[in-house]
Amino acid sequence: MESVKECKMVTIEYRIRTITPAGETTETDPQTCSFVYGVDAQYPAVEAAIVDKKPGDRVKACVPPEQVFGVYDESLVRELPREDYKEERLKPGRMYRQIRKKCLVQFMVKELRDDVVVADFNDPRAGTCAEFDILIKDVREAKKNEMAPSCAKP
Repeated sequence: MESVKECKMVTIEYRIRTITPAGETTETDPQTCSFVYGVDAQYPAVEAAIVDKKPGDRVKACVPPEQVFGVYDESLVRELPREDYKEERLKPGRMYRQIRKKCLVQFMVKELRDDVVVADFNDPRAGTCAEFDILIKDVREAKKNEMAPSCAKP
């Protein structure tokens, strides 16, 4: 029976449970995917959890925030001059989006003060971690035409 190693085609069934910094959880329905281990990029925590496993093995992998949406960074919370932004779009707790100088400016409006917008440039999901429940379904030698990363253009 083959085990998960580099250049093996691996088929897994998995569920993902995400946990936000506020403790809110979301769980996906079971999904199946196949990939070539070591060629198709996966979360490092998932790769580490499944290496050397065989079909029928079940493993759990905890994926930390830095591998998902990033760690929440307080230095990305800034005070901006309120007059520089469209007033009708400034609502606390909502995303502000505007094209400025051909670039998308987007941030979460944390607070409005007299002449200041407290803007949070973190991804709204920053600090979220994920728990994978993985069942190894199949492991086999990858074929030559499967060795290119699946996201590569032919």
